[in-house]
Amino acid sequence: MAAQQDTFNILVGEDQPEVQHALRLLLKNAGYKVESASSPDAILSAIEATPFDLILMDLNYRRDTTSGSEGLEVLGTLRKLPSPPPVVVMTAWGSIELAVQAMHLGARDFIQKPWENTHLLHIIEKHINSHRAEQLRRRKQQHEIDEAVRVQKRLLPAEFPTIPGVEIAGGCQPAGAMAGDYFDVFQLGSKVGLCIADVIGKGLPAALMMSNLQAAVKVTAAEWVTPAELCGRVNRLACRNGAVDKFISFFYANLDPRSRKLTYCNAGHNPPIVIRANGDTVRLETDDLVLGQLPDWHFHDREVQLAQGDRVVLFTDGITDAGLHKEDEFGDDRLVATVKTHAALNARDLLDKIVAEVGRHCDQTFDDDATCLIVSVEDQASAAPESAHAVGAIRPEKSA
Repeated sequence: MAAQQDTFNILVGEDQPEVQHALRLLLKNAGYKVESASSPDAILSAIEATPFDLILMDLNYRRDTTSGSEGLEVLGTLRKLPSPPPVVVMTAWGSIELAVQAMHLGARDFIQKPWENTHLLHIIEKHINSHRAEQLRRRKQQHEIDEAVRVQKRLLPAEFPTIPGVEIAGGCQPAGAMAGDYFDVFQLGSKVGLCIADVIGKGLPAALMMSNLQAAVKVTAAEWVTPAELCGRVNRLACRNGAVDKFISFFYANLDPRSRKLTYCNAGHNPPIVIRANGDTVRLETDDLVLGQLPDWHFHDREVQLAQGDRVVLFTDGITDAGLHKEDEFGDDRLVATVKTHAALNARDLLDKIVAEVGRHCDQTFDDDATCLIVSVEDQASAAPESAHAVGAIRPEKSA
């Protein structure tokens, strides 16, 4: 049996000394390490102090020797633990209904008193092995998730290109361990590619779609490829590889730093906002569909002329929907007001301010991945080249 290969730790909850002694002798002879507790409080204290592989416990104690209420209360407490050990309850003849109640509260099995030794040992071994297998599966799953998180963080831009006359800052606040949001900034000859996307859903499925999108964008983007052409190619790939119930909102633009002309295509994404130096606003949208729905959709290009002092704010709905859980979304208007109020800040500090305002508004409870990318048009003559850094996860950085 498994107990002969490893020493498993069993807690026996039993208030009758002779029963406790018999169980201890049986289990120790079978190769188990045994601790005993004579009351519900002692059981809970022992669990706090020591990890157990199984709990074998009676349901009736000195307060009430027939109803099993004390044992049921212990089960109710145990089921609130993150990963409680399996519990096998012991009942007297004629208390099957009580055993059923215990199973509803999380007990894995029950043994009737007086027990048959071979049957009891078989039940214990079965549930210990099952619990250990489940723990191993969870550890493996968590390891895979941790590795996926590390990979995803490496996929986010570690550096932005140095762009004379332009400052860029970007950051992503995942709602969970992994994000379905994506943003990137990359050099395309004399131009700069800018993109932001939001995959429907959260967690690992959304993150996998996001990584596929990023790969598709990287192999498709080029100085001579227009945003509409790129969206069309990526859309056809998304339609082939994506699930029918999944889609991606996506915004892609090419910025010419010399002419300050921004050419863009918006595939169903939250329209980025241009906040002019004079306070006017422009929404960057096209009448295009999200990616992954219709493979033959024809996408469209539009252009906007930027000027010194303009701020372009690209964001996912995790920013504007923040606060939805309390029926008070942060919204586009608050976002614009925040940018206008702090228009004198550089791109990184402005992004910090936006993240702080959004976090304050939603009480740091983000219901969705929240991503924001700031493009600030500065004086080309005064722009000093320096190393450019992007985001890790929460703390945004800047590029200049």
